[in-house]
Amino acid sequence: MPLSRLTARLTKLFWLLPFITAPAYAEPMVWLAKDQQREFVFFGSIHAGNDSLYPLPKPFHDHWAKADALVVEANILKPSNTRLSPSQPTVLDQLDDSEKEKLAQVVKQTHLSNPTLLNSPPWLAAIQLQMAMAVQAGLSTEQGIDITLLQRAEEDKLPILELESVEQQIAMMEQLDDHGKDLLMSTVNEWEAMQSQLQCLLDAWTAGDHQQLLALFNDSQYSASTDEALIFERNRNWAKTLSSSPQYQQGRFIIVVGALHLFGEQGVPALLRQQGFDVSLLTEGKKSRCHY
Repeated sequence: MPLSRLTARLTKLFWLLPFITAPAYAEPMVWLAKDQQREFVFFGSIHAGNDSLYPLPKPFHDHWAKADALVVEANILKPSNTRLSPSQPTVLDQLDDSEKEKLAQVVKQTHLSNPTLLNSPPWLAAIQLQMAMAVQAGLSTEQGIDITLLQRAEEDKLPILELESVEQQIAMMEQLDDHGKDLLMSTVNEWEAMQSQLQCLLDAWTAGDHQQLLALFNDSQYSASTDEALIFERNRNWAKTLSSSPQYQQGRFIIVVGALHLFGEQGVPALLRQQGFDVSLLTEGKKSRCHY
């Protein structure tokens, strides 16, 4: 399972854009980055969803029909034999008694087993908690944007390219500071706030509400080192790959990655703009119903 599908934080699922005055309709945001030889169409994925996310915007479908390949973080439909390192410290090792008690109180609100989480690496426990929250909210990974489009690409016989491998993603998680304790305790400490934000996030994503997405994105408690490892360093690597790798030198590509990777001046579209690409937003948004 790819990193962003597992670890995209509920308060950082969307990309940062200037507010646009509400038009008569609303669509999730679609970016286009192009030069003389190639076009990259970016769409920010939500990794667990429901029927309200579909259909996808017309500009996305129009470009899909002309695409030469779908590009994802990692192809989760491919079999993988990746295993976690047996030497990874567990939650039991990393949390003090007070933190364990806070975790236990949150776990009681889910279907998860506290002993199982205590014996997992902190980053994996955080992922399991966040996915449990999504399920309780009526969301399903099977209706997430990335897996839906991967399945469609297979049906359409559209080539699928990967920016990373599952092995790389697991290794990155295992190398986080404190083995992902920051991810876990942010999830535990903000549990109630994250629950209230979830529907707001879905509404804002569907409406393309730039102002609300900005407010939610800025409401983050992750450490700078965690953001650097999971977001910004990867953005730089992906922008370099897309601009310089031989397989991306010509053609039309649909790029579907966790929406947080498309934010601001450190987002992938902005990094490509700095390299000379013409970057534009193909959709417009309106104010969503939520006011977090």
